[in-house]
Amino acid sequence: MEPFIVSARKYRPETFEDVVGQGAITKTLENAIKSNHLAQALLFTGPRGVGKTTCARILAKKINHESGDYDPDEDFAFNIFELDAASNNGVDQIRSIVDQVRIPPQVGNYKIYIIDEVHMLSNAAFNAFLKTLEEPPAHAIFILATTEKHKIIPTILSRCQIFDFKRITVSAMREHLKRISIKEGILAEEDALQIIAQKA
Repeated sequence: MEPFIVSARKYRPETFEDVVGQGAITKTLENAIKSNHLAQALLFTGPRGVGKTTCARILAKKINHESGDYDPDEDFAFNIFELDAASNNGVDQIRSIVDQVRIPPQVGNYKIYIIDEVHMLSNAAFNAFLKTLEEPPAHAIFILATTEKHKIIPTILSRCQIFDFKRITVSAMREHLKRISIKEGILAEEDALQIIAQKA
């Protein structure tokens, strides 16, 4: 029996082109990588389910692919570190990242740290992180993601390039649903897709 994959996982975007409704942000990020003007600390903020973590993962993969000679057989997965601050919000977790940051990557040019739900970090954790964010090593890039920007201390915010993710519009959602229904071989009426998009 073929394993069932939930559609949210099956259609999770793999490239910036697949991301729905965030064209301005994905274009800016792509241009920043191409022109080598990517900030060392980025903050992705916006409502739930609009693509913050997905874009962080796509960007993390793309950074090392674009820098230097890209060998398609090279796996940069161990250059990407992901921390969910909702369940790892203590100072010890941040200290272990701070210790790791100093070591340059063995493959590729960058180590990328994705910290999801960063607003959940404790004050002590924020303070432990601040020094590294102020003076990050050249090989480190931090991508922070949050639904609640107002809970992040100003000293952290001032050191990040902030990207505000917008809610996905009904029309963008409808068009995406149409593409998926064609892929899945499902016949769907325009009105039905419109209603599903509105409810979503």
